[in-house]
Amino acid sequence: MAKLIASLHAVSCCDPRCVPEHFFNLRPGEVVVHRNAGGNIRPAIRDIIILDTLVRLDEVIIVHHTDCGTLRFTDQQLRDALKARVDKTHWDEIDGMEFGESSDVIESVKENLNWFQASPLIRDGLKQRTQGFVYDIKTGRVAKVDGAGLLP
Repeated sequence: MAKLIASLHAVSCCDPRCVPEHFFNLRPGEVVVHRNAGGNIRPAIRDIIILDTLVRLDEVIIVHHTDCGTLRFTDQQLRDALKARVDKTHWDEIDGMEFGESSDVIESVKENLNWFQASPLIRDGLKQRTQGFVYDIKTGRVAKVDGAGLLP
């Protein structure tokens, strides 16, 4: 009997140029991919906890990529743009929002890895089997990143 769901969970950017299934040569059913702007692990933690509780995930991978749109804005710029569109009664809520700004893709992966691995909500075995990667849009190369930086 086939598994009902993959035991590998990837968190990746929603940019259509960054498709972990392709550059990791994964077939349908081998991975669940959570896509969001920037591939930030924080919005994905809910899904990871649910899946790990129900089917026991074996591994989590975090994939960010070069030329990402999140490298082009700050959280404050997005807050200001949002405030220009909504009523002032929502501004306190907007001031508390984080959108995942980043100035360096490698640093972003490191921060995501460190944040996830420090979470008390994630079991130790899964923390130990969480990896980070940077996909280079121009070359198609994938480089591994750990909590300290890019690996050779």
